[in-house]
Amino acid sequence: MIGYTLTIEQKEAIQGIEYAPFQSFNCVQDINGTWFLFLSEQDKAEIANTEWAYLLDLPTAEYTPPPAPPLPNG
Repeated sequence: MIGYTLTIEQKEAIQGIEYAPFQSFNCVQDINGTWFLFLSEQDKAEIANTEWAYLLDLPTAEYTPPPAPPLPNG
């Protein structure tokens, strides 16, 4: 999965910020410790002409998810 890569400072600046009614930025960290932001085409259109438009110019990279937690026994 390809996503926008963020520095820690960028992540902290947008995490949880609402950019539209009932929509907020949710950043996730991959197995390598890199922070990512994933946006749908609708999200991209929503922020294209806002103060958040710079996010669309961030570098992209392949997200490597962390391993799933083990299932509980029983």
